[in-house]
Amino acid sequence: MAAGLLLGGCRGTMSPLSNRLQIGEEAFVVVVADGEGGRGDLFALPASGGAPLQVTFSRVDESHPALTADGSVIAFIRAGQRPGTQPVVVLMNLLNGAERRIELPEGAAPERVAWSSDQTRLFIGTSNGFYGADAPPLPPGLKPVGASDSAAADSALAVVLGDPPFARAGACRSGRGLCAESDSGESVIDSAGADPVRWGPDSVGYVINNELQILPLGGGHLREVRPSRALAGLRQPAYAAGPGRR
Repeated sequence: MAAGLLLGGCRGTMSPLSNRLQIGEEAFVVVVADGEGGRGDLFALPASGGAPLQVTFSRVDESHPALTADGSVIAFIRAGQRPGTQPVVVLMNLLNGAERRIELPEGAAPERVAWSSDQTRLFIGTSNGFYGADAPPLPPGLKPVGASDSAAADSALAVVLGDPPFARAGACRSGRGLCAESDSGESVIDSAGADPVRWGPDSVGYVINNELQILPLGGGHLREVRPSRALAGLRQPAYAAGPGRR
């Protein structure tokens, strides 16, 4: 289970969300926003909105977060510490602050990360194909994704809509706006939207005009997740539904 993905063998301090969010008990979202010097940092806030809570404080760019279903572990990409060095994938346990670094082979720079549907593996999309790593507490066991698992990796790294899935969300073919792609073709979700995220089985979230909006897939009112303090450059949301929900 996701709650058991403890980062054994990694040094931890205290979770940046301790006593601020009920990790594993409530739905919340993590976004990338501009931190010190305009570099990307991760911020969390309840799914209903509220005070943004800073998760990372490094002096290098951090991006592309992916939360386990219950929100206990977040994977993300951290830029190289020195110019010319390759980014690494970081796993942070949000219950205790422990971190694990996953370094990929030279020339396979990480571009996206996502958890498998059963939460036991982390898929990493790179400039040189897909890689897979075992979830904590197992050692990463990093290796290229074989042909038998490539469809699972592709699906995990995509933003699929519905349960069962009926479409994928992504940039429109025109390059402008956000669309849903299905067997029947392309339909526009929002002509100015970007950075989609699966928001449970029945909604899709996306960024527009530095705000996060949630659209029910079956029809209904669009709603906003409003931070009580504006976050500059809000982008790349990741969602955790909470215990027993997906």
